[in-house]
Formats: sequence, C-alpha cells, structure tokens
Amino acid sequence: MVISKIPEPSKIVDIPSSLTQSHHVSSFDTVPGPHSLKFISKFWSYVPLLSAEFTAGSLFQAMNLGKFFGNLLSWGGNAKFFQKFFNVYGPVVRLHGPFGGDVVLLSKPEHACLVLDSKGSQPIRAFLDSMEQYRLQHCRLRQAGPFLKFGPEWRKIYESLDKPLQNFPLQHFKTIDLLCDQFIERIVSIRNLQDEMPKTFKNEILKWCLECFCSVSLSRKLGFLDPTGLSPTSDPGRILDGVIRAIEAIRKCEYGFHVWKVVQTPAWRSLVRNCDAIDSILGKYVERAQSGLKEKKDFKSLANLSLVESLLLKDDVLVEDIMAVMLDMLLIGTNATAHSTAFLLYHLAKNPRCQKKLYDEIMKHPKEISSPESLKNMPYLQACMKESLRLSPPIPILNRVLSKDAVIHKYQIPKGTYILIAVHLACLREEHFEAAKKFNPERWFSQEIDPLAHELQMFVSMPFGRGPKSCQSKELAQTELGLLIVKILKRFMVEYNYGEISSSNALLATPIQPLKFRFLDRV
Repeated sequence: MVISKIPEPSKIVDIPSSLTQSHHVSSFDTVPGPHSLKFISKFWSYVPLLSAEFTAGSLFQAMNLGKFFGNLLSWGGNAKFFQKFFNVYGPVVRLHGPFGGDVVLLSKPEHACLVLDSKGSQPIRAFLDSMEQYRLQHCRLRQAGPFLKFGPEWRKIYESLDKPLQNFPLQHFKTIDLLCDQFIERIVSIRNLQDEMPKTFKNEILKWCLECFCSVSLSRKLGFLDPTGLSPTSDPGRILDGVIRAIEAIRKCEYGFHVWKVVQTPAWRSLVRNCDAIDSILGKYVERAQSGLKEKKDFKSLANLSLVESLLLKDDVLVEDIMAVMLDMLLIGTNATAHSTAFLLYHLAKNPRCQKKLYDEIMKHPKEISSPESLKNMPYLQACMKESLRLSPPIPILNRVLSKDAVIHKYQIPKGTYILIAVHLACLREEHFEAAKKFNPERWFSQEIDPLAHELQMFVSMPFGRGPKSCQSKELAQTELGLLIVKILKRFMVEYNYGEISSSNALLATPIQPLKFRFLDRV
C-alpha cells in the first residue's frame, strides 16, 4: 500500500538492533507494580469467589482499568491511567489478581514486538469476552470466531481468508470506486446551506463502510447509500441499526466489571438482540450465495467470486465459520475503517497546508485512479494515512495471552500471562516522534530524519496490529480509505471550524464530538 520510502504494512519491520534485550534475567516476582494490589490479591484469595468478584468490580471500576481478576474485568481504555502506571513503575508493570490471571502492561514498542512477533503458529488474542460468550453459550457454536479463536481452527480460517483478502483490493477496485462516487453525491445531498455536515455524519461514513463490506463479501449492493435514505425496516436499515447498537453494547459489556457474566444486564441483552438480528439477515444472503454456487458449473475462474463464495468452496470451512467471519468484519472492521476515515478528514481539515500539499499531489496524477497501485504511487497520501493512524488508531490498546514463556525487559514472563500493550502511548512519545502530537506527514519520509530514528518509527506505529494475528484486511481498508480521500479532495476543500475532535481511546474507539465538517466545492 506504500511506496518504497515507506514500509509496506504487510511486512514485519525488524526490531532495531539498538533495542535488544539485556542479558540479565529476573524472575516474574520482581516485575514492579502496585504493592496494594498484591496485598489485596492475597486477602481476597481467602474470600468466596462471588464476594471477590463484586468487591473487585467496585474497586477497579473506579480505576477504569481491568482484567485484574481472571476474566472478570477488562480495560476501560483510559490512556492517562495507563500512563500513570508507567510513570511510577517503568515500562513493564505487573498487576496482581487473586486467582492468578495477573496482567502485565507494556509501553515500549520493542517489548510489544517481542510479544506480537511470537513465532508460535497459534497466537492467543484475549479480546471481546462478550462476543465469545455470545457465540459459545448463546448461539452454542463450536468456536468463538476467527477474531477470537486460536489454535488449529484459527489457522484454518486464517489461511482460507488470506488469499481472497489479498486479491480483493484489485478485484473489487471498480466497485469501491463507484461507491466512493456515491458517497460524494451523498455529501452533496446532505450538507446544509453553509456546506456543513449534520451531526450524524459519523453514521454516514459508517453506511459507506458497510456498503463497501457487503459489496466485497457478498458481491451485492444492499443500498446503504440510497439517495432517498434508508427505511428502518429494510435490510440495510436493520443492519445499520444493529451494528451501531451492537458496537455500543460491546463497549458497555467490555468496560469495567463484567456483571453480565453473572446477571443478564441491559447491555448484554442488547448485544444478543442486535447480533441475532444481524445474523438473521446475513444468513439469508449466505444461503443465496450457496444456491448461486450450485447453479454455477465452472469454477476455474475464481476472479469474480465474493468472499462468502470463496469460503463456501472450502471443504473444511463450515457455514457457521463464515457467519462468524462476516459478523467480526461487520462489527470490528467497518468500525475501524469508519474511525480511520473520520480522523483522516479531521486532520486534513485542521491542517490546510497538508491538505493543499496532498491535493497538489493528487492533481499531478491521471484523472482516473485505475488500481491500488495508483494509490501506492502517491507518497504524500500514504504518509497522511500513516500519520493519521499514528495519532488516532481505531484500536489503541492491543492484547495477547502469552503462548510461551518470554523474556521482556530482563523479566521472565510465564506462559499464560495476559498482556496489555499501550501502542497509542508509544506513538505519542517525544522519544519516538519529534512534536509527537502534531500532524506531520513529512515525518514518514526517510530523507527527513536520520536512519536510526526512521527505523524506530517504522515499528512504533501498529494501527493494524503486528505479527501472526495482525489485521488481514488492512490492504483492503487502506485502499478504501485512500481512494475515498482522493475523490473527496478532488471535489471539495474540507474545513472544520469547531473545537478538537477526540477519540474515545477505548475498545473499538470512536470520535466523541460530532463530525461537522464543511465540504466546499472547488472552483
């Protein structure tokens, strides 16, 4: 997705040799962390489990950080709270849980890479407990889904998805191009007399992302961008409403104390209700794809197959696996793309110099962008995308469960330890990026900085994750994002005349303020 001066996101950048581990190794018990948590963990180990759950929930909900106690809590995404731990205890922090389940917080990118680049063929990502319970207990499926699962089942789905997703940016480029044009017309139709977007513009971006997803995965346009609007009872209207409500329910379920594991909370019921609704609609289109494949006689040419069709042709992939893939991509993938689109528009609007430089680059290229390669040949576009993702990643904290023992910053961390990686904080440190909080796309050009600093920056920013469990659809997402921005800037100048737009910096991050951009027609 990038030119030679910017590292291709699909490739793993090696850890700079200057950041290698020290030779001295200390035991896990010496990892620094709050002593009070250690004492509390010893105390509660003698208390009945239920009491420990609720008392721990009250304590750590207030702290806005979680998963200290087994799988009963999860992080709340408060970056300032994470930073306080690192300021006091250093780059590796241990948080004690009363029944095992200790959490280790990491802040340095070289430590993150040691975890994410693990050579194990079956990495474990602990994430979205609510979705796991929805699938395994409510739906009674055999697996939690490709985004959550690990082991042989994960490897099978991963390999089945890999080739189709690598081909889709080129295969579906014309379709994405047409959908970008439709989104441009949607912008024209909904802006007010001051050329300003409504407060609900975030949902408009999400509609475009959902239409792109359905066009690629189903080879079917569902009508999210219908100029007359969406009927709430139509399939796209129900999917849109279901996605918005399900994502909000996931945030509430994963935030703080997991009461829904004991009692069916409103957030849990909303998650089940909306995921069921989405599944029922997707299931109908998967059945139609199955029927369509039965009517086809020649599968020698797979160039025009949708993602669902290509998976249906795999003998070892079940329909329930395909449904899990669809729901994961619909909830997590479209939200991440919508978030990335919103913040790239915001950063360009707040930095007119950068917007003008990108527009000049766009106008030097042919009138029609014909392939993903055309986008790769726009270095400033690639730098703008990379810089926006550095400042506003859609998933600001990554996590893993160690599949084997590891030595991190001289500490021996045992297998099974839950790891939280504050990648967003690393991207905002002056030691990694000069004027780190400033939107400066030029920083990604190697000739602008010395080789060591350039090498370091290459692997600090990890918006799509890293290693075996990195995002497989990142090329497709960057193609969609890059093409849309090119078309928007060709047609409009983008302004934003209000205060700062901030990200929730929580699980499945989202813009907090309304996206009231102004799209001014170019003369």
